[in-house]
Amino acid sequence: MQIIGRILIVCAVCLVMTGPSSAEVKITGGGQYKDGKGFPVRAYSTFPSIVRLADGTVLCYDMASKDGGRTWDRYQKFGFPLGDATRPHRGVITTLKDGTVLLVGRYTRKHESDPDMYVAEVYRSHDSFRAYTGPTRSLIHLPNVVPGTDEYGMPVTGPFFEQSIVELPNGDLLASMWGWFESDRTPSGYPDLWDKWHLKKSRSFLIRSKDKGRTWRYVATVAGDPDAGPEGFRLPSLALLHDGELLCLMRNGDGKQPLWLSRAVGDYTKWEKPEKIDVAAGYGQLLTLLDGTVLLAYGKSLYVMGSTDGGRTWDVKNKSDIGTRAGVAFLGRLALAEVSPGKVVCVYNDMVDLHARVLTVESKHKQSTNKKVLQGAKR
Repeated sequence: MQIIGRILIVCAVCLVMTGPSSAEVKITGGGQYKDGKGFPVRAYSTFPSIVRLADGTVLCYDMASKDGGRTWDRYQKFGFPLGDATRPHRGVITTLKDGTVLLVGRYTRKHESDPDMYVAEVYRSHDSFRAYTGPTRSLIHLPNVVPGTDEYGMPVTGPFFEQSIVELPNGDLLASMWGWFESDRTPSGYPDLWDKWHLKKSRSFLIRSKDKGRTWRYVATVAGDPDAGPEGFRLPSLALLHDGELLCLMRNGDGKQPLWLSRAVGDYTKWEKPEKIDVAAGYGQLLTLLDGTVLLAYGKSLYVMGSTDGGRTWDVKNKSDIGTRAGVAFLGRLALAEVSPGKVVCVYNDMVDLHARVLTVESKHKQSTNKKVLQGAKR
C-alpha cells in the first residue's frame, strides 16, 4: 500500500506540472473606423497583401511604411509585381532568411507536356524590391489533379497557391494549396453553385520545395473529407510553431460557417483530423509571433485573437475588433505581419480602400493544476 501511495503521489506531481495551461493574450489597437487608429494605405485595391522586408520596411504592393505601419508612401518607382491586386494576379509573398523576397502567383496552369506538372509565375528580389526578376516558371509536381472552378465561377485548369509560404530551419519551403483531385466528385452543398458552376467540394494540401521555390512536390492532403462542410476545405493558411509543429487553417463554407484547423509534425505527411474553431467566418489567417503566440485573424466583421498553446485553445475573451467603415471588410480579407516583437500590422480592405492598424500583442502564460487528480492521489 505504501508503494502504491508513493506512485500516486509521484503521478499527481507529474500531472500538476504538465497540466493544461490557460492563456491570456491581450490585443490592443483595434476599434471603430473613426477612432484615429486606422491608417489609409492604398486606394482602390481589392486584396490586402503585405511583407516585411529584410531592412524592416513593410511593403504593401506599391506602398511602403518605414514606421511600423503608421504612415505609408509610394515605394520608389514601383512596389512588388502583381501590384494591381486583382483576382487573377495577386500572389503569395514572403521574405526568406537570406533576405530574398519570393512572390508566387496564386493561379496555376497545366504544363504543356507533362500531365502531372503545373506551372506558377514567380518573381524574386534580392535587394528589398529595388529591383526584381521574373516572371519565371515554378514547376509543381501534382499527380491526380483535375480542373475546377474558382470561388468566382471562373474555370481553372490548376490548383491555387494560397496565403502562406513558410521556411523550415533547413531552408526547405512549405506552401499550402487547394483544388481538386480525381476522387473529388462530391457536389457543393450549395445547390445553386452546383447548377451554375458544377462546383465540387475541394481539398487542401501541402507541397514542398528544396530549391527555394523553383520546383515543388506534393507532400500530403491536409483535409479532404467530403462529409464536412458545404464546400470542401479551401483558402488554407499555414503557421509554423517554434517546436516544428505545422498548423493549417481552412474555411469550409461562407461567412456563417466555422473555420477548421489541422496540425502535423515530423515530415508533415500525416495530418490530424481537422477540428472546428467556433467562429463564423468566410476567411481566416494565422501568424506565429516571435514569442510563440499564434494569432488568428478572421472576418467579414474582422477580429483578431490569440493562442499560447499552439492553437489548441483561443483567448476569445480578449479578441480585438478591427473597426471598418461599414462594419464589415470587403470579402473579409486581411493580411498580418509582425514588424517588431509584439507589434503587428494588420492590413484590411475597408470596402474600397486598404487600411492598416498597428496591434500590440501581450501574451501571458498561466500554468494551472488539475485539482481532481490531486484529490484522487490523497485518497
